[in-house]
Amino acid sequence: MQIRKEKNNLIITFDYNPIVIEIVKKFDNRKFDVKTKEWSVPCLHVKKVLDILMPMGFKPTPDVLDIYQRKVKYDLRIENILDKKLEPEIDNRIKTTGLPLFDYQKLGVNFLEVTKSSILGDEPGTGKSLQSLTCTEINDMKKVLIVCPSSLKLNWRDEIIKWLKIKEEQIVIIDGPKKKRDIAWNQEEKFFIMNYELLLKDIDEIKKIYWDVIIADEATRISNPRAKQAQAIKKIPAKRKYALTGTPLNNSIQDIWSILDFCQPKLLGSYWHFIDKYCVKDFFGNVSGYKNLGELKEMIQQYMIRRPKSEVLKELPELMYENIYVEFTTKERQIYNALKEEIIAELKENEVLAFSNLKNALVKMVRLKQATGSLELISNYTISSKIFILKELLKDILHDDSKVLIYTQFAEMAKILERELNEYKPLLIIGEVDLKQRNANIIKFTDKDENKVMILTEAGNYGLNLQRAKYMIHYDLPWSISKIEQREGRAHRQGQTNKVTVFNLLVQDSIDEYILKILQRKQNMSEGMLGDKEKIKKVKITKKELRKILEV
Repeated sequence: MQIRKEKNNLIITFDYNPIVIEIVKKFDNRKFDVKTKEWSVPCLHVKKVLDILMPMGFKPTPDVLDIYQRKVKYDLRIENILDKKLEPEIDNRIKTTGLPLFDYQKLGVNFLEVTKSSILGDEPGTGKSLQSLTCTEINDMKKVLIVCPSSLKLNWRDEIIKWLKIKEEQIVIIDGPKKKRDIAWNQEEKFFIMNYELLLKDIDEIKKIYWDVIIADEATRISNPRAKQAQAIKKIPAKRKYALTGTPLNNSIQDIWSILDFCQPKLLGSYWHFIDKYCVKDFFGNVSGYKNLGELKEMIQQYMIRRPKSEVLKELPELMYENIYVEFTTKERQIYNALKEEIIAELKENEVLAFSNLKNALVKMVRLKQATGSLELISNYTISSKIFILKELLKDILHDDSKVLIYTQFAEMAKILERELNEYKPLLIIGEVDLKQRNANIIKFTDKDENKVMILTEAGNYGLNLQRAKYMIHYDLPWSISKIEQREGRAHRQGQTNKVTVFNLLVQDSIDEYILKILQRKQNMSEGMLGDKEKIKKVKITKKELRKILEV
């Protein structure tokens, strides 16, 4: 009964024993070789394997024992970091850079240094980019690939210039036609910045370079294991991989698998193994709950560090919430109810499929969300009780140097708001606003007192520093808790000196109120998995709940 090492796997050899077989089957990502009659398990799981099998008489070879001892030391170092104990050697290396890191950021750097490849999951607005850039400095990295949403490429350029004092011409931003990009990939510079959409188009050029580190910013972009961008980024060779995301769990536990598989391949086994081990499915094959979460949480904590703003930014002003309720006019209620009846009729055509396929059902709810914003989005009427209440709210809060961010999910709604709020000289950030105009609008909002309102869609969710805003308004709410946190993180972030108040505009007895309830449930799920609460609640939008939305 022996355990030896071959490449990155532990090879487990023993005579046929059904009891031992059942034990080995419980190891993540284990495989059985029919020819050799041996089992293999990734070396990542060496501690679990040896802790279970050595007491049963299995003998590890010296190299396996060495891996085990290093894993024990690794676990101790991670435990110390989570206990907020900064390693002196790392502290000294950080000091040589002269970078102004907070203590929690130094611990983040320490974590990235120990893990080599892991998730930096601090909440939005806590300075994740600075932590990752510090690692590139203390290791004197020569080739750094930053992959981010296209809207953040210039933000990353500015962060590098600001913190590392590197000249703009020494930073390569990948964009333009294929010929231009091919030339860019051959430049002898340290930092290369690209957007996710170019991964598939430029994968051959990217793979020619052996990167010291790949920094995947807003890593929820690779949380879908079936997405081609997620599959492409995992094929790029690199010594280290950092995944930066303020919302590691976007909507469900499954989100974490692909991101962690990018950092530590095989840690959680295959996706289907992960689903089988940690998810409970209903009759239709949809995930309806979770299991073995204590074990999953323990594994994740080895390769993900997450600190909420409330814990690490003690000087950050309070974030206040207030729900503002809107009452429909008779005409608005009539049209809203007509839409509901139309959706109910569509669902009844194939009730089993419609209610088992949650995504399809939610798509049909978009029309209801639009109706609560303005009838102009769905009809020839320009009635909007919500806009009327918004104008009344702005009269109350916009005085002196106060400024506000207004978020909507719909670009057309943003344009309507721009027109209706003209007296405040509103600025607009939506998908069709190019980067040059976008940056000009950010500067105006920050520097010009007359521009009191910034109207944004999801195109303004990431990477913006808009601390001039004392107020933030969710004109309509997305289904995703991560988008909510990203929105609020634009103003409530490091550098904010004022209390920030968030207003939710909610039409009474409408889909608005039910979305808020769903978001609260998702928040409970996320907090439970990330360690903020003891219990994790099952997250599922049921048939009953969908019917309730349509019954309002």
